[in-house]
Amino acid sequence: MKPVAHRLLLLRHAEAAPPEGGDLGRDADLARPLTATGHQIARQRGESMRRAGLIPDLVLCSPALRTRQTYAGLLPFGRNARPEIRIEPTLYLAAPDELLARLRATRDSVHTILLVGHNPGLPALARYLNGVEAALDSDFALATLATFRVEAEERESIALAWAGLGPKTSWLESFSQS
Repeated sequence: MKPVAHRLLLLRHAEAAPPEGGDLGRDADLARPLTATGHQIARQRGESMRRAGLIPDLVLCSPALRTRQTYAGLLPFGRNARPEIRIEPTLYLAAPDELLARLRATRDSVHTILLVGHNPGLPALARYLNGVEAALDSDFALATLATFRVEAEERESIALAWAGLGPKTSWLESFSQS
């Protein structure tokens, strides 16, 4: 059985406004919108993704306003691009093992996943998947995009791409900070 290439795109949200009134609670943090600069950077990130042909089949997005607005700024991906979009509460400030478990639960018919989320979970997941790139030694700056090629792992004549996701099945293709 020949390995099938899949792609994982890890995107940190763009610049967000500080919480209103200095409120550090969960609700206030979830409600933080992008700044004008954040909106502009999200649009620029979308343009660069289109030029590179990075079109997701599935978008997994934290419910935070800043992540949803970052994703919206990426659009449109193209005339025929209609990714499935899932806003999932468990992705808000998720730990790397939680992110990995969610990715591993994805059906293999999905070839490209865009995960829009937060520090510190995204960079920790990227370091786990890649394990060697110096660029991944620190947290992701705002609007950082890490692109991984994921190859299917063969087990008992069945090719598993997402269920077998890990450091020996994924390779960093690009790492772009705004």
